Amino acid sequence: MTTVEYLRHLSQFAHNEVVEALDGVTEKQAWAVLPQRGSDYLHSDGSIHGITLHIASAKIMYASMSFRNTEIRLARLRRAYREVRAKLAAALDYLGESQRYWLETWKSLTDDELTREVDHFSGRKWPVWQAIRTMIHHDSWHGGQLVVLRYACPEFDQRPPSVAEDIRTHCGELPSW
Repeated sequence: MTTVEYLRHLSQFAHNEVVEALDGVTEKQAWAVLPQRGSDYLHSDGSIHGITLHIASAKIMYASMSFRNTEIRLARLRRAYREVRAKLAAALDYLGESQRYWLETWKSLTDDELTREVDHFSGRKWPVWQAIRTMIHHDSWHGGQLVVLRYACPEFDQRPPSVAEDIRTHCGELPSW
């Protein structure tokens, strides 16, 4: 097995952890949030639904930046948040689409290219392997968060406020906007 094949395997494994964490989540459970105890920018509204959108959008952004010359920009992802915000099923579909796009963007990558420098959404450069490792870690990290939220949060009758404008506030100045 090559290093790239192993990274693809780990990427799919981490994605599957997220999917497992979401299995059986109800629409009302998906909107539940824990009380916010600080001013940290969470990149989501803190709900299961919001974290699912964040995972998918980050994966699309990293793939686009690292492997597709920024064919998809942050502003477009902000619009995607609005489009899939209505239902958990739409967010789950978006998550699946993001994984397919992610793996597709680096399907021809070879081990020799793992140290090649690519764009990061912040404007700096970093090696391909680091972009891939970051997304693997990102899926695993948020998969664990989703499990905790399922355990800790009761069902909720209303959606948290949209974070679409927060994305503009915190990301609007980035070169990838």
